Amino acid sequence: MNSHQAYQTLNVNSDTSLADLKVSYRKLALELHPDKNKEGDDGKKFKKITEAYHILKKEFKKSNPNKTKTSQQYTRVETKKKHNFKDRSKWGPSPGQPPEENWGRFTKDFEVEDPAGWKEYEKKFWEKYNKTTNASGKNGEFDKTKEPKEPPNIFVDVDHSLCIGCCSCETIAPEVFLIDKLTRMNPKSSVINQKGAGFNKIMDAARTCPTKAISVEDVDTKTRLFPF
Repeated sequence: MNSHQAYQTLNVNSDTSLADLKVSYRKLALELHPDKNKEGDDGKKFKKITEAYHILKKEFKKSNPNKTKTSQQYTRVETKKKHNFKDRSKWGPSPGQPPEENWGRFTKDFEVEDPAGWKEYEKKFWEKYNKTTNASGKNGEFDKTKEPKEPPNIFVDVDHSLCIGCCSCETIAPEVFLIDKLTRMNPKSSVINQKGAGFNKIMDAARTCPTKAISVEDVDTKTRLFPF
């Protein structure tokens, strides 16, 4: 796919901004995701818009190097490698505070081009999550969830072809999922600890992924628990 075809695929003009490009891609991604699109094309349209988005985003970064924000970095003494993500021990909300207040700490380094669009996505994300975890909708995302006495032996995986690095999984279960913030373009989430959180919390993280990139399977019964 060339640049011209990529612009046509995402329904944007060649002079579009990176912010508008992201908005168009997210809109199409939600519409064409295999779980929602019933045309039976095996996700071909979804993969096509994802390919187009990555092509144009890479092209934009090359042609506008001065517009790329340089993230603040620090050096780990034990590894001598530079990283641009924060101390994981400080992640998550303050006691008694809803997680919405801390979302920007996860996204500001790689979503600065489209603050308005990201805020709208963030708002809708938490509205959906609250409805999923607590019918009252009041800070449901951090209510204590009773874990099953005998939770299933599960395998958790992230499909990088679907992941858009929105940080929802890492926000909910930071001991299980990690966004690769060393990647300057199109960061992805990965599973760092299969047993890092309880079964229900992992399922919550999977359900709130906007592109259904997280899969959860019962190892013993070989049954997929999510997505269905």
